[in-house]
Amino acid sequence: ANDAAYRREAVVRELIETEEEFGRDLQQVVENYIKYIDNPDNKIPRMIRDHKDDIFNNFKQIADFHNTVLIEGVKYNANNPKMIGKTFLRLERDFDKHVRYCRDVPAAQEFLAANDAVRDFFMDLSQKLDDDKSL
Repeated sequence: ANDAAYRREAVVRELIETEEEFGRDLQQVVENYIKYIDNPDNKIPRMIRDHKDDIFNNFKQIADFHNTVLIEGVKYNANNPKMIGKTFLRLERDFDKHVRYCRDVPAAQEFLAANDAVRDFFMDLSQKLDDDKSL
């Protein structure tokens, strides 16, 4: 029984660590790219400003969800693993944000592929930020 409890604790710890890392990665995109584009002091090509929502879609909403609602629910129930599953079920509707994002990603990728200037802007920004993950 102790073995099973130990394994459960390890899985919950890994879930929390993975979710925290994922949340940090999402937030990094929000801070380094979305907020950068939103800042009126930065020189952003008009095509990017005009198509920001097409490029990033509801990415910020997803980041907010992972960094507040989901991680808090998982941590709150960390000592009761059976409740973690219920947390995901309770938040089922919130995951619709991901469906919308995934549905619209191909259009964003096509937009980037069709516009060298936009792609170059993001590649340059990524290098300037020393972002090893890039967009």
